[in-house]
Amino acid sequence: MVKPPKRVAGVTAPDSHPNTGNTSHRLPGESQASAGSSTGLPGISMDQPSVQVHEIPAPQSRLEAALQSITWPADQVHLLQRLDPDSGLFTSPDGKLYAHVENEGHLLVEIQYDGRYQIPFNFAPHLPGPFLIKTERQPVWTFERPNWLAHNTESDRRNAAAEGFLTEQPIYLAPDDAALLSPRLQTPDGIRYDKHRKTYIDTTEGTVMVRKNANGEYQQTSATVRDASALLFEQIPGTRLWRRKTEQTDSVPERSPQEKRKASTDTPEPTAGSSKRLHQEEGTDATHALTESLLSANPDAINLSFGLWRNWGHSIRPRSGQHIEIDGQYYRVMQQDLNANPRLVYLQHPLFSPALYDTFEYMLRDNPSMQPKWAVKRNNQWTVLDSVAPFEMPITQYISRTFKYLSDQSVNSLARAMFNQANRSEIIVAPGLALMNLVFRYWANRGQRRAPRRELADPLLMLRPVSGPEETLAIPSSLGEGLMRLDFDPGRFSRHWNEYAAAPTAPNLRRLFSQLLADEGYVLTSSTSTFAENELLFHREKIDHVFVLKLPPLINGKLQRFQPEHFQRSEVVVQTSSSEPKPLSAYSKEKKISYLLGGTQTDVLGQTTLFIFKDQ
Repeated sequence: MVKPPKRVAGVTAPDSHPNTGNTSHRLPGESQASAGSSTGLPGISMDQPSVQVHEIPAPQSRLEAALQSITWPADQVHLLQRLDPDSGLFTSPDGKLYAHVENEGHLLVEIQYDGRYQIPFNFAPHLPGPFLIKTERQPVWTFERPNWLAHNTESDRRNAAAEGFLTEQPIYLAPDDAALLSPRLQTPDGIRYDKHRKTYIDTTEGTVMVRKNANGEYQQTSATVRDASALLFEQIPGTRLWRRKTEQTDSVPERSPQEKRKASTDTPEPTAGSSKRLHQEEGTDATHALTESLLSANPDAINLSFGLWRNWGHSIRPRSGQHIEIDGQYYRVMQQDLNANPRLVYLQHPLFSPALYDTFEYMLRDNPSMQPKWAVKRNNQWTVLDSVAPFEMPITQYISRTFKYLSDQSVNSLARAMFNQANRSEIIVAPGLALMNLVFRYWANRGQRRAPRRELADPLLMLRPVSGPEETLAIPSSLGEGLMRLDFDPGRFSRHWNEYAAAPTAPNLRRLFSQLLADEGYVLTSSTSTFAENELLFHREKIDHVFVLKLPPLINGKLQRFQPEHFQRSEVVVQTSSSEPKPLSAYSKEKKISYLLGGTQTDVLGQTTLFIFKDQ
């Protein structure tokens, strides 16, 4: 729970009319003369213009007008003052409290005595406003729409009209009462019973009390509402879930698979530039490779109809985001080029957006059930792989299990760099997740799997080079932007370290690094006359790339740089098992050689690490 801010003046129920900035709404202790020029809040300029929240012209209903009246104008969000970086709460120039609500904008809220935040619906005193739910590790909130509010906005009504849905909503059973019913798995059609043998059915939105009418159809009934609408329901084929039955169900012919595919996807945002196209092609390759791997590993995969993911769907396709259709329900998927007719997508949890590294990593650690789910297309139908999770553990755990000598700081830095570089952006999309999945599967079984393309296949390929014309380089900070260095913790290889510490000579340092690299799975090339005593040549199987590590002495806090011309002419032959044997000069010409500098460093706290960073 976000620590609630101090109750400020103006954090009250909204007026039934838009705020006009008159002096009747001034802060306590504020004179009428100063009410128009000062907000009384720290950090807010006194000459900022007052902002008015207007009703939309010709509102369709009182409800929509009221909702508009408590929504801050999108074009004036810059006038809101953030309370703190992580709360997702803001104060307006007139002292009211607003929350950033996902897919809704900035809504007026009130803080209750128990510390919860509630959207005030004073225009309907008999209907309580919903409480906000903080999205884990993100400065954004969500809320569950009350049944009486569901599908009641103008856009929802337009969608309902297009799909043939009625505007009336079913009467849903309270969750606590629904939990007392018999399980729907006990009957083939999912019918549930209470102790009086009254019948109920489950929809994706909730549980509804029904009875069979004279035509043999199930229609809504109620034990508490006298004039309950006789809404009809039908079973979703192949499941124990039910959905609203409409006139369109009987009168409109079934759409062709091609029409369904077209209707179930949103047009992705256009992209431009050869660089973005290259990234898209690489992402497509990763997605295709992962699809083939999943299908071969799950040849008999079936739709698990009772998985929790079925609660993620909507009966009406939302206007924003990308969606696929499964059994008449629309499920949001992570962004990718759906026009390419992909066979793999990631279903997205409605309460979690896997966009940024920190929130994604915390989710995998604290609440992995909210991670996206794989859905593969087979025979023009989507199948959700509910029995296998894309990520079995946090990204940091994948790294620490694979590279056992890395320091905690390097593990964290490498995990963040992998997430950002997978999509070459701090915001991840589906092809980026697919690429990371391929990398982790390759790490777990290098002997049976091919190394994925791009630099994520190995941490040393991800290092950012230290540029500059100087002949010497200072050791970069581990806190620099991007992955600037990798550190190895001597506590994780104490036997090797103790042997070196007993005689810390240059040859023993080279021997120490040779031992570490070999233990981490690299293949070292026997030293030849081409290399100095403080240089190492190595590679990793199945990756067509070589590394040269130099361990120069530290002089005045700096290291002597490489002279790459020496290696650009070298005829020393290396075979990485992913290519034919070829000399170093060929690797240099193909830009498949990395020049690395390394050594030992002791920080101000006396902790010693072994470091490696990229020269060029």
